[in-house]
Order: sequence, then C-alpha cells, then structure tokens
Amino acid sequence: MNQTTNLPSDSEVESDTRDYYRARAPEFEQWILREGRYAHGDEADAAWHDEMAELQRFVGSLTDGTVFEVAAGTGWWTRLLAQRNRVVASDYAPEMLEEARRRDGADVPVGRCRADAYRLPAADGAWDACMFGFWLSHVPVSRSAEFIREAARIVRPGGWIVLVDSRQAKLSGASDQNTAGDRVQRQHRRLNDGREFTIWKIYWSPDELRSLLGLVCSEVEVIETDHFFIGARGRVASPA
Repeated sequence: MNQTTNLPSDSEVESDTRDYYRARAPEFEQWILREGRYAHGDEADAAWHDEMAELQRFVGSLTDGTVFEVAAGTGWWTRLLAQRNRVVASDYAPEMLEEARRRDGADVPVGRCRADAYRLPAADGAWDACMFGFWLSHVPVSRSAEFIREAARIVRPGGWIVLVDSRQAKLSGASDQNTAGDRVQRQHRRLNDGREFTIWKIYWSPDELRSLLGLVCSEVEVIETDHFFIGARGRVASPA
C-alpha cells in the first residue's frame, strides 16, 4: 500500500523519512542499479538505464565550477560532478556520508559534510551551482519554497540550481512498491531486512517545477525522460 489507514502527522512522516534513508544507506544504490527487489525485467531495466544515462548527461552540463550538492546520499551524482567541478557534497545522514566515502575511494576529489538541507553551511552567493538529486520529492510541500530559497541563497547570481527526480512511474521502485495515487503521498517503504517506514514522496510536474524554481530563478528549463525521470535547471536571479 502507498498510504496507511491511520495517517501519521506531517512531522512524523518527515522524521520517518530521515530514519528511512539513514537505514537504507547500504542498499541505496541497488535502486539506481536495478538490483535485487528493484529489477523489473530486461526491457524495463534497459529503459531505466538509458534514461539514467540521459539524466547523467543533463547533470554533466555543470562543468568547470564550484558545486554544493544537497542530500548527496551515497555519492552517485557527486562522483559525476567531481569529474569537472570542485564539489562539496552534504547529507543529513551520517550513514550516507560513510557509505559515500567508502564508494569514493581515494581518487574522488570531493569534500563531504553533514548538513541540514534547510540551513546550508555556506555563505550567500558562495557557489556557482547547487545540485540535488532525488531530494525535492521528499521535501514536504509546505517547506518546498523555504528549501528552494535556501538553495538559491548560496548560489551567485547567474549561477545554477540543478535537480533530477522521479516521475510517477509504475516500475520505478521496488517490486513491492506501489506508486499509484495522488501526487503528494505518504508512501509505504520496506527495506531488504523487512523494516517498514512511511515517507514523503511528492511527484512534481513540469509546470510545478517551473513555478517553484521561478521563485528564485530568472530562466528555467525542465526535461522529462520517457518513463522514469524529470529534471530541471535554472539561473539564479539577483536578489530583489
């Protein structure tokens, strides 16, 4: 099921979302790689990998600058960004940071830090870009404007906000996960060891992303892949 019968409060779901991703760190990239419970057959998985490559090209358009990454998780996007940029990657979960460092090895030139996504440890206008992958969909709708303004605060005028996230696709999650329903969900999730959590999952439409980024950006581009993903980027406007 996506939604529980006795719905937890908004703050309880936000707390459970944090706990879920702390616990999920060792298995997080199974979802990206379509391993185990996240495999859906050769055809669907081939389409997934093709569309993930499209996202990588989109994110890879950030080059030769400084990038602060929010909710970097295990470092999938960090390692791509670090090929052509100076990157500091943040996450709330110590477990994600530990897993990211393990995957980095000694050859990935990236700084990592623990951070609250709503209070980023960076000066105003200090970065060329702020990037976040598969994070906005976990930000409660009531806090989305707060978050996007904080992301823009740390980027110089004319710099970039770049994001990628999920479309509401049937075969996007684990085999026991149902994504059907409203665009704003208290979604039921299970880990490989059977532990269960209720998390926020918000599926943003292109128009909604343009509107959100339009709060802080002078120009916005949105892309969608055929089935699974959505991406957006915008140039941060000068403060009013």
